[in-house]
Amino acid sequence: MNKAMKKILSLIIFNLIISFSFATDFKAPVAQGDTRCNLGQYTIVKAGTLEMIEGSPLRAYYIIYENSPDSILVAIDENEDGSSRFLVISHKLVIEYCNDRNSFGARTVGERFADEGFSTSDQKLDRQQYFHQRVITRESMTETDYLCLISVYYPKLVKDFTNIYAKQ
Repeated sequence: MNKAMKKILSLIIFNLIISFSFATDFKAPVAQGDTRCNLGQYTIVKAGTLEMIEGSPLRAYYIIYENSPDSILVAIDENEDGSSRFLVISHKLVIEYCNDRNSFGARTVGERFADEGFSTSDQKLDRQQYFHQRVITRESMTETDYLCLISVYYPKLVKDFTNIYAKQ
């Protein structure tokens, strides 16, 4: 399957997942907090398991914002060395956050996800925010803590995020 077909298939699957998730009841929130911007409160809910990368099951979560009609899907890919990558997907921007032994921060989509049809759009990425988020913390945290950081930081990676995400 070529890259274009993989990307189309990935986008179709993503849209089906989003559509299905809104047709069913969400599970109890995993975490909630304040974005400290006009998006208001965020809520993180478990989305279940997705088989996206080379058939490997990935845990997935939705991030829902109080003042936005859009939600964000986060799929978590754990490596054998204890590091993990959080693939963050919205219809505006796909990015990943990496947790290695030294730090947690934003990265453009790596080869493994790119091979599945995901990529980071330079046209939609706020480069200044991206470089600011390369290292968000050097502390070791729980998966939920990392999801909370993503909830606050990710929207700022999208150029003009307040006009795109926040309800008018």
